[in-house]
Amino acid sequence: MKLAPECRSCLLKKVRSEAVSVISGEKELDTLIADCGKIFDEEYARRAGAADAAGKIHRICYARMNIADPYLEIKDRDNRRAADTLSAVSEKISSLHDALTAAVIGNAMDYGITGHTVADDLPAFFNEMFSHGLTLDDSEEFLPLCSRVVYFTDNCGELIFDMQFIRSLQKRGSRVTVVVKDGPMLNDVTLREAELAGLSEVADAVYSAGGGSLLGTHPDFFPEEVRKAVDDATILIAKGLANYESLTEYHLQKPVAYLMMIKCDAVARHVSEACGRPVVKGNMAAFLQRPQ
Repeated sequence: MKLAPECRSCLLKKVRSEAVSVISGEKELDTLIADCGKIFDEEYARRAGAADAAGKIHRICYARMNIADPYLEIKDRDNRRAADTLSAVSEKISSLHDALTAAVIGNAMDYGITGHTVADDLPAFFNEMFSHGLTLDDSEEFLPLCSRVVYFTDNCGELIFDMQFIRSLQKRGSRVTVVVKDGPMLNDVTLREAELAGLSEVADAVYSAGGGSLLGTHPDFFPEEVRKAVDDATILIAKGLANYESLTEYHLQKPVAYLMMIKCDAVARHVSEACGRPVVKGNMAAFLQRPQ
């Protein structure tokens, strides 16, 4: 997915909100925003991928803040909040499809999009979204393909619901290899958070995607063990907007199930065009893209 015009305002507002607590000088903050705006304009002019360009801008912000992982405390807090929420709603999750829906609801725990907020009352939010269900639901097509899965994670908090879905897949006989981010980017899962959450006790294998602090998932940087797992997979499962934005820039030779909450109009337009079915901001989607 390429950058859209409205990505500029979203990204620059997010950079300001990230940096304002650390960079107190208004002039320094304005310089950061101007520099990031210039980079956006350059990336947009060359029709860059949305995730690639946004990651570049966030890395500049982190460098100016001199903080490697600004979301560290939030990530740990959200994994605890999600675990408490899962305990509160567990009686609703009685099937593989329920676990899939819960994993998509978990994608709401995202701090990377201006205008999207994480609910204060997560159990109430979960119950509301669970009652709505999935707007795009290709699960009858892709769940039978899940004998050997490579599962690309997205956010912390969301990870707890992913783990529940992975357990449900394994009960059906799936082998699930999980790939997390190589370096800190927003509130995405890295090996640190995966270990703290006990992911290795659930997944058949856990690997890092390589490439450092990237937004989304970029096959060009995969280490050998991830390449082998992808080559052997019967399906890839990709969580969240950034993984969708990045992986759709590649010609993948495997079917991909994209699981996410639609959180912005640009992604809604792109998904609607790709699927031939309309979605809008706020919808939940689990849709399959087969190799071209």
